[in-house]
Amino acid sequence: MANRFDAIVRCSKGHLFTTIWVPLASFKAVRLGSRRYQRCPVGRHWSMVRQVNPDDLDPQQREAAAAVHDTRIP
Repeated sequence: MANRFDAIVRCSKGHLFTTIWVPLASFKAVRLGSRRYQRCPVGRHWSMVRQVNPDDLDPQQREAAAAVHDTRIP
């Protein structure tokens, strides 16, 4: 179930997924400016990730990103 903090992100290897992105806070990642270092659930690796504007993605990319959500905060 999506919430207002869910955001589509792209890792440095190009994988798209959904994560919780709270401005000025980081619960599961190390913040480095507008990017974060966190685990990519698609490639199962640690990577720099950045937010992606959903309007810049085609419908298939948005659907793929929505299908994979990283670990939720307990």
